[in-house]
Amino acid sequence: MPTTAASTPSTGRGAKTRVSSWSGTLGRSSTGSTGPPEQDRLRPASQVTTGRHVSRLRVVRFLGSRQLVLAAVVVLALLAINEFRPVAGVEATQTIDPSAASSPSSPSSPIPWPTGAQAAVGTANGNVIAATPGPRPAPIGSVAKVMTALAVLDAKPLTKGQVGPAVTIGPEDVTEYQQRKANQESVVEVRAGEQLTEYQLLQGLLIPSANNFASLLARFASGSMDAFVKRMNDKAKELGLKSTAFADAAGTADQTVSTPGDMIRLGAEALNNPVLLDIVSQLQAAFPVGGTIPNVNYALGQDGIFGIKTGTISSEGAIYLFAGNVQLASGRKVVVIGAVQGLPTLDGAFNSGRALLRAAHTSLELRHVVSRDQTVGRYTVPWGGSSDVVSTADLDVLVWTGTVLRMKLQTAAVDSAVSARAEVGKLHVTVGDASYDIRVTTTDAIEAPGFMAKLTRVGW
Repeated sequence: MPTTAASTPSTGRGAKTRVSSWSGTLGRSSTGSTGPPEQDRLRPASQVTTGRHVSRLRVVRFLGSRQLVLAAVVVLALLAINEFRPVAGVEATQTIDPSAASSPSSPSSPIPWPTGAQAAVGTANGNVIAATPGPRPAPIGSVAKVMTALAVLDAKPLTKGQVGPAVTIGPEDVTEYQQRKANQESVVEVRAGEQLTEYQLLQGLLIPSANNFASLLARFASGSMDAFVKRMNDKAKELGLKSTAFADAAGTADQTVSTPGDMIRLGAEALNNPVLLDIVSQLQAAFPVGGTIPNVNYALGQDGIFGIKTGTISSEGAIYLFAGNVQLASGRKVVVIGAVQGLPTLDGAFNSGRALLRAAHTSLELRHVVSRDQTVGRYTVPWGGSSDVVSTADLDVLVWTGTVLRMKLQTAAVDSAVSARAEVGKLHVTVGDASYDIRVTTTDAIEAPGFMAKLTRVGW
């Protein structure tokens, strides 16, 4: 049965009060009724409302403080990541003009390229100034003997004025001479027991273009033809002759091939050797048995030509690697190297070579590209600091009138400290088919990014 609370005297007239005991659950009595605790009922309503607001405020403040702590943790984590993540490198900005052409006062002139053949012109250091488009490796005939001479001198060096050791002619050498003569090849007569110095053999190789002397020199330098041909190909690789290959020492094989550009580099290497420079400019040479024989380069002395080597082969025609002294319109004298490949006759190749040298006299110009310590770029780093980038050398290049020069600054990306005058890359200059690289350095030191700079950085 339901329990009825006992009645007690009221404090006021006619009033009865039911006494309820709370079970401990907020707002619910043991009888199942709801309502505020007795102490709240005994307090004024305004105090009860204020208390509730204070409790809620405490909760809001507690939650707010947790959000602030969480936000602080996130910020600290992001700052830590910022501090330790890699610094993005900064490259220098190019300040020198990326291209330049001939001045309006120097009108462009067409290059007199030979019809139906390939050709190129270059400088004494082997850089190609201009070339016919689409060069293809093709047989080079006796021009291969320039590499033969270089390979011999690598194995058996001579200085100018030296003649080197003597080679004694044997019966097998006489037999080879007779066989090559019967094949109507270029030869110099030899006899068993004859002695020829290394210098005389080189003369016979390059002046009358003796194929039998090529074999003699190959065995003298390397012991066998196979070993010597390997030496020739190794030398071609060393010189960067990417379109050149050798199958023999005399150049009679169709597999001995090159391009005009590669031949210019080969010719430049020969002219750098005082012994070969002396030999290729000689009009004739004398031999104990063979007698005095003229140079097959009949164009020597014409239009400034002083070398280098001719060649003919049935599969390709005439090949001519030449070098000449050219006086520019400015009055300055320079050496020009050229190569003509694939004309039907050697006379045609001579005429083409002379025409190219005559055109060079009026159309080549020496262009100043950059000076030592000239500013070509600038570093500006986002953490503060900067430095100019300067050239380490002067550069003057021979160009055909109208040729466009292109320059590109290539530098290392800076992500740490860099000292003053540190080498940081190069200025790459392209002129026609030639290219040059000039080292560049900083002018000032660049400090590494500091702690606060890395901590607060954005974007780098």
